Amino acid sequence: MKKTLVLLTIFLCFSAVIWAGGQKEKAKKIRIVHYHWTETTYDKINLNAVKIFEKKHPNVEIKLLLLPDADRAKKIRTALAANGEIDSFALNNGESAEFLSEGQMVEIMPKAFGKKTVDEVVKMWLPGSIKTSGGYWKGKYYGIPFELSNYVAWINIAYMKDAGLSPATDKPKTWGDFVNVGRKLAKEKDGVRVRNGFASNSKEGIFNFLILTAMMEQLGLDWGTEEGLLSSMDKPDVLARGLRTYTDFVVKDKIWDPGLFDNDREGFGNGKTAMFLTGGSWYWGVLDTYSVPRKDAEPFAYPRFPGGKDLGGVGYGYCVYVSRLAKHPELTWEWLDTLASQPNEFIKYGYNQPRVKLSDGSQGLNPELAKKYIPYYDETFKGELAKTSVWLSSTKGAQVTDAVWAAISKVIYEGKKVSDSVAELRSAIPAIYK
Repeated sequence: MKKTLVLLTIFLCFSAVIWAGGQKEKAKKIRIVHYHWTETTYDKINLNAVKIFEKKHPNVEIKLLLLPDADRAKKIRTALAANGEIDSFALNNGESAEFLSEGQMVEIMPKAFGKKTVDEVVKMWLPGSIKTSGGYWKGKYYGIPFELSNYVAWINIAYMKDAGLSPATDKPKTWGDFVNVGRKLAKEKDGVRVRNGFASNSKEGIFNFLILTAMMEQLGLDWGTEEGLLSSMDKPDVLARGLRTYTDFVVKDKIWDPGLFDNDREGFGNGKTAMFLTGGSWYWGVLDTYSVPRKDAEPFAYPRFPGGKDLGGVGYGYCVYVSRLAKHPELTWEWLDTLASQPNEFIKYGYNQPRVKLSDGSQGLNPELAKKYIPYYDETFKGELAKTSVWLSSTKGAQVTDAVWAAISKVIYEGKKVSDSVAELRSAIPAIYK
């Protein structure tokens, strides 16, 4: 009996050691928290990257926070300011300068990619794509591209045909054409607007800022640099022409009723607007989640000002970064490498990841897939990407966006004169940089 008790005691102690060891191993599991934006079509590809990485690293849990794009930068900013749990995140090139200037990211770690030098890592992406996407700052590389794209114009050709217009010959080439076509495509029922000729996001300033940026740069202003933006404030007549052209869509031309809906991408996809200006090649995949079929949608070049610069919509990109708060920076870079290693899956939905090689040496994006999966790639997207307007790279980008949106809003929502709104803008922008 005593012998049995001794053996039972030994067994229980041994079991306790095993259990404690298991709990200890469980407690050691590493958690990486990544902040990203959500798009229904693409979320599943990013979630697949989580599975791939966790299978390779069973001791790691990836917490992928999928946020509305309009809220993403704000939530990242808040988490960093509070020293919260944020190991990596995604920013677009218009946002990155603010965070980079404050030292919120760590430099690329080549070892995480199986490389010896940063230059070897950079060469895995298309030349210049890291800089265009916002991952380069003061001679060093801090991000890897997740997307490289540009805004083009979109039009519902079924509505064009119903209005007696030809999709082959009547797509707008100038902003004057844009208004004329928009008037023909707008629709009212019993005196109530049921379809806009054109629309932009009526609540988020960033999208309106980017459209107006393209207009201003077509008119010869430099809104892509802080110096150029400040210098442009000395040209009130040009500022007024650009602002008036845009706000007249609501105030004078009546092709855009902001009260009909908020989100232009959703509005176009569900047939509530005939044209919009904030879609890239990726929009083909987004369109598939709405009711308008692909056959009724066509992208075309941004309208231009007669005699203005031959520039299209804003070119942009997103990079993913490792946070200064990352608990395991090198491992987190390895996670981001995995996240950005499915370009041929994304391109099937029109989403361009400019990756040439994967870390294992295999081919990244297959160029032929762009032609196969992106309708109008050669006709519109390829050429317009080479003629993009420049998105402002500034540590004060958020404040500038708010000031420009205020200038737009006061005209279209409050009835302020364009000249008065321009005067306020000319005061607000220099004040931001004092």
